Amino acid sequence: MMASPLAFGTFGFLLAVAAASDAAGRRISNRITVPLAVGGIALQAVAGGLAGAAGALVATAAVGALLWVPWSRGWLGGGDWKLAVAAAPWVGLGSLASYLTTSAVAAGGLATVAWLASGGAARRDIGANLRAAAAGRPVSIPARAAGDRVSVPAGAAFAVGALTTVVLGG
Repeated sequence: MMASPLAFGTFGFLLAVAAASDAAGRRISNRITVPLAVGGIALQAVAGGLAGAAGALVATAAVGALLWVPWSRGWLGGGDWKLAVAAAPWVGLGSLASYLTTSAVAAGGLATVAWLASGGAARRDIGANLRAAAAGRPVSIPARAAGDRVSVPAGAAFAVGALTTVVLGG
């Protein structure tokens, strides 16, 4: 739900800056995520009153809780987690499943690009992890690039997922 072209432009701009920052340096500043979260909650409050604000807060908490374990295990960076949480109120409680699914698809595409950009040893390790996961065995998932392995800018995937979900209406 987008109340005005200004709100949509601000949302899109903040997501674009976050995605570019993540892709370039694997960092997403609080100067992006805090205004994004506050703006989304405020927009929902203006559009839906107390119920809108409450829904935005629940959406924010739900995404934060859902992604807490991947973040705490190092499978997701802190900036990625912050961006996913900050975009949730813009998406809204009713569209969280679409947001997370679209973000996962975008992450898969970015993971493919990261795999292609990685060196041979990293590709072999990634392949071994995929085979282990398919067999139900534990995998080793490093969160940061090391050696010839290129990490996935998951924040960029959350930005794509949020923008796509809002544009398509959930």
